[in-house]
Formats: sequence, structure tokens, C-alpha cells
Amino acid sequence: MNITVRRADMNDLEIIVEIDLLNEGYTSNDSKLTPDEVIEHSKKIYGFIVDEDKGILIVEDQDRGTRIGYIMYRISNRDKPYPWKTAFSELDRNLFQEDGRFLEIFNLWVDSKYRRQGLATLLKKFIECEAKSYGVNLIYTHTEEENGHVIELNRKLGYQEVRRGTIWDQVVRVSLIKQV
Repeated sequence: MNITVRRADMNDLEIIVEIDLLNEGYTSNDSKLTPDEVIEHSKKIYGFIVDEDKGILIVEDQDRGTRIGYIMYRISNRDKPYPWKTAFSELDRNLFQEDGRFLEIFNLWVDSKYRRQGLATLLKKFIECEAKSYGVNLIYTHTEEENGHVIELNRKLGYQEVRRGTIWDQVVRVSLIKQV
């Protein structure tokens, strides 16, 4: 298998939105989005492609010309007020660099046919380089408590659990960080 990692571009938007709407790996309310909600969701994903403080890295199987995984991230700030509830605002301020910035993993997906082949690990390693390129020294991620394999992967990669509890709904999530 010939694997490459690259930045997402506008040609990836439709497929990323489609995959993201599958709700793999997290609890959803299983309600279908209206056409207007799909458009709004697409605009959010579009921001991860074009905004300078966000990004999506794509893993492709070059032999098949297929996107087989991606990781979405954004540069966030622990000290910034957000209009939604966050977990990182509850974390010890001393974990963060002086200016409060850090890289937040927003979403990680690997096609089910390609799982358990090291692709999530590969994407996480690339994210460490991204964090350094933005001048941040902390990566934050969270996953549902039920995703034990994801928690274990993060621990193997040097992430430490820093919080466990609900954030914006009643689902218990595990927050993990890694200093880079």
C-alpha cells in the first residue's frame, strides 16, 4: 500500500462532509439534518480547509486513489471565551503555554477497511509537526469514554488523561493532552 499524507483542499470538501455526517465513533441523536443544516455543516468544514488557524490532513492510498483517513484540527486558546461549553477551560491554566494557545484535535477518522494499520498513529504524529509549526506546545483531544481503543491509542502516543466528564451533553468524555 502506497500511503501519502497531504493537506485537504476544496476537492476534498464534499467527501469530508459526507464522512463527518456518518457520525462514526461518537454518540449522536440519530436525527437527520435538514438541507439547510447540511449547508451550515459544510460551511464549518470549509473553514477547516481555508482558515489559517485550522486544517485537515488527509491520508490517501495512492494505489487506489482513495482517501482513507483524515484528522481535523484548529488552534484554540484556553483563555478565549467561547459561546459553547469547553472542557479545556476547566483544565489547570499551568498546562498551557503563556499565551494560552494549543492545538485542538477536532476529528480523527480512518476508513473501517484500513483500521488497525497504524494510520491514526501516523496522523497523530503529523499533528505533532503541525503544532510545532504553529508555535504551540500542547495538543488537546477528547473522546467518548466508551472508545477505550482510542483512549489506549492516545496513551501509547504519550497523551495523558486530564479530565473525565460531560461537556456539552450527557455523554462522558475523556480529555487528553500531550506536550510537544
